[in-house]
Amino acid sequence: MKKVLVAVAAVLMSLPAHALDGQFILSNKGTGYDARVSFKDGPKAGQFPDATYSLQLFQVSGGSETAVGNSISFRASPAAGFGYFPNTTFTLPNFGAASGPATFRVKAFDTAGGNYGAASTYRGISADFTATVNVAPTPPVATSGFPVGFQLEVVPEPSTIALAALGGAALLLRRRK
Repeated sequence: MKKVLVAVAAVLMSLPAHALDGQFILSNKGTGYDARVSFKDGPKAGQFPDATYSLQLFQVSGGSETAVGNSISFRASPAAGFGYFPNTTFTLPNFGAASGPATFRVKAFDTAGGNYGAASTYRGISADFTATVNVAPTPPVATSGFPVGFQLEVVPEPSTIALAALGGAALLLRRRK
């Protein structure tokens, strides 16, 4: 019996400490910060995204990024504030045994494209920012390090780029004649 207990104790001591989930609240408006998202160019220049636009949070580490949770939509009415998104709690699985900082970025996009892909008409990426991630039982805190609001830019369709290239080639050929 003693051998079994010693073996179990040895196995338990050799296991790494259990990593706990971390949480924080993503917010782009709060006490001391206002990071409203807007459109940079195109027909919507100077306006703000509404509920037809979404954003996705990414954790940045070692030169790569990992999506965190599901995408969230911008607010749906002018009264709630276009260009802002609702405060959302994100969970980072196996964050660690203690609370601490983590680096993130946000990608925003036109939901008609489905995700931050080539099908989106407008899209943008925030600057990287650091947020404190709390591990249970400490409650999550709202981000205060969110960057100044970023802008969504028009993404040209591939056919537009191809048409411009063909036009340039035609001008070069005409010049040779």
